[in-house]
Amino acid sequence: MSTTNIINSGAQSVGSTSILGRSTKPRYDYQTTYDSSVVSDKSQAKVVILFVVGTAMSCTGYAGLAANCVAGQSTMFVTVDNSPGSIVKLSGEKTAEAFNDIQANIKERLGDIVSPSATIFVGGHSAGGYSAIEAMQENGGDLSFKPAGYMGCDPLGRGAGVPALKIECPTFAMGFTIQTCGVTLDQAGLAAYNITSNSNRVMMQMINLRNFGNQITHCIFASDGCPACPSHDAGAWVRDVIGKFSTLFVDSVVKGKEATKNQYEAATGDKASLVNVFFGAEPATV
Repeated sequence: MSTTNIINSGAQSVGSTSILGRSTKPRYDYQTTYDSSVVSDKSQAKVVILFVVGTAMSCTGYAGLAANCVAGQSTMFVTVDNSPGSIVKLSGEKTAEAFNDIQANIKERLGDIVSPSATIFVGGHSAGGYSAIEAMQENGGDLSFKPAGYMGCDPLGRGAGVPALKIECPTFAMGFTIQTCGVTLDQAGLAAYNITSNSNRVMMQMINLRNFGNQITHCIFASDGCPACPSHDAGAWVRDVIGKFSTLFVDSVVKGKEATKNQYEAATGDKASLVNVFFGAEPATV
């Protein structure tokens, strides 16, 4: 990433809470990330990724992931906290409100460096990833537009959870082979991939071998992880490989030519032994 110039906006807020404790709608925080060596007011971003944070996370907690997903690309990564001040991020309604507001006010929210006709992907981590699926129209959600694709970092829901939902758009799902942070494997990333009806789907399954004190965990996507599963140095490669997968995935949608399984496998580089790749018609398994 030596030739890139990654810019983070810092946290920004929409909406407020009144003196009576009533919040205006929508109310959310967000941070934008883009590569200024590619994106500018003279060369607007053609792609926007709207990404909801996980339980107890903030919109500033995914800087590394965002940087890897935009490096060298005409893309803006928008990290959204759909419920500031609360640790709970499961609400599809709140996510739909935030996403709809950004989409309807794209210039005001994201600036002149984003094309008004940008292709919009949605996704998130853990509870936030679940909320993005729940917000989709095929699940009775209030999202006002059909996303071009979904990117889910081990999305985890409530009740019947992710397996009870549907995804109709192309999907890039991420998950693991060993349970960490109390996340049941077939309720999370595996489910997001398997419920996707679109043939353009890929899963990056990390073989997170038990390495006590330095294990790759459910919160590896966040730069510092969470108190229950810190983001150890051993997992730094994960965000780099996700960035490569993201580029292949986004290009497969925007350019209309699906990537191949071989291309995704090649993107794992020297970490191939630590990643299972599921693709297209094949089901994902542990």
